Amino acid sequence: MIELIIVAATRFYREGLALALHNVDGFAVISTLARPEELELDRTAREHAVVLLDITNLPEGPSVVISLQARNPELRIIALGVSEQESDIIAYAELGAAGYLTRDHSISELVRTIESVANGELRCSPRVAAALRRRVAELSAELQPSPNSGVLSRREAEVAVLLEQGLSNQEISRQLRIALATVKNHVHNILDKLGLQRRAEAAAWTRQQRLDQSVLRRHQPAM
Repeated sequence: MIELIIVAATRFYREGLALALHNVDGFAVISTLARPEELELDRTAREHAVVLLDITNLPEGPSVVISLQARNPELRIIALGVSEQESDIIAYAELGAAGYLTRDHSISELVRTIESVANGELRCSPRVAAALRRRVAELSAELQPSPNSGVLSRREAEVAVLLEQGLSNQEISRQLRIALATVKNHVHNILDKLGLQRRAEAAAWTRQQRLDQSVLRRHQPAM
């Protein structure tokens, strides 16, 4: 059973979504909330639930995703109402959203996205997938250690970026064109080197490294 939590400011919208998803086999809407901060107080919220987060009227959407992921790295968030701009979609993927839907997607596409996210997959269009591959190359370069630091190798950095984006071992294998056993070995090495226990923790570490790098670049003095 896939448990769903719907977060949307408009009552008509969140109750309409709950009604639409109520009769889908394998789905259970366990909570409908008006504000993201209510998630922390909601006793029915499960650790592994899929959260449908309406960001249409949520200008602080990116920071909300970061905050929810920081409190519960296991939470799987689908951002609803994302604009059609590729940069906005990629931004939510980088921040830890497990899926997204633009304003033009249908209920049937929402159902397929929920099912993909529940199975640990990141669902996106071929165009966005290509853009994400470009970002993987850029972000893995940012995670490159100094020659003597011995933190993550180039390939491990690439795997870490894809972990942050929510890809499964099989998807990473296809994305990087390497054997599944090799991916598992890289994930093991990443966790071992960073002293972590779970993939979600590695994803959170990667996200924090990227955010730290971004802060450092913004504050670098002009030469």
